[in-house]
Amino acid sequence: MHQIRGDKNEEGDDLTLDHVLLATGSGGTAAGITLGMALSHGTVAEQQQKQKAPKIHAVGVCDNPDYFYNEVSKIANEMGFALPTSSSCTTLEELIHNHLIVHQGKGLGYARSTTEELNFCTQFAIETGIVLDPVYSGKALYHFVTTVLEEDPEAFRDSNVLFWHTGGALGMYEKSEELMTHIGEVSSVKRLDVYHTEKKKGGGTSGSSNSVPI
Repeated sequence: MHQIRGDKNEEGDDLTLDHVLLATGSGGTAAGITLGMALSHGTVAEQQQKQKAPKIHAVGVCDNPDYFYNEVSKIANEMGFALPTSSSCTTLEELIHNHLIVHQGKGLGYARSTTEELNFCTQFAIETGIVLDPVYSGKALYHFVTTVLEEDPEAFRDSNVLFWHTGGALGMYEKSEELMTHIGEVSSVKRLDVYHTEKKKGGGTSGSSNSVPI
């Protein structure tokens, strides 16, 4: 957390972080970042300097917000997490709700994708070069952009928002064929047939091919 807070802007000044966005499926990452940010901004000196902790936005890709609030609280208790002495919160639950907002983003359900979600992932990759999987990061960012920002754009205007890419590469395999179909709908990407030959016993060759997008 201290490393993130030490980032600089293009002018070399300290970068103020207003919001942190991430996907959550089990609550573990949401718990770690929420509690870490709370502790990182919890010293008396920082409070005197009025350094405000960024709001954590966890987009649930399954279950519901209440489930994740309970999971974060459960994880914190199992860790033996103690309220910072300088905190104005009187309970762990109050601290969690002060720092964390859980948004509903499961859509059709866990690992189930809509056409709009898949198109968003492919278009995002084409425009930015950043690959989002449709199970976690892609689903979370899609619902944040199309729902959370749409409902309250003023809450994020002129703010610094960090999107925490939590990975999810394994979620690409099951969706590869669907993604390839949607790439053709939003991009001029073509398939390239790659051939290779293998020597047979007794002479001769055999060929096979794999199709990859270009």
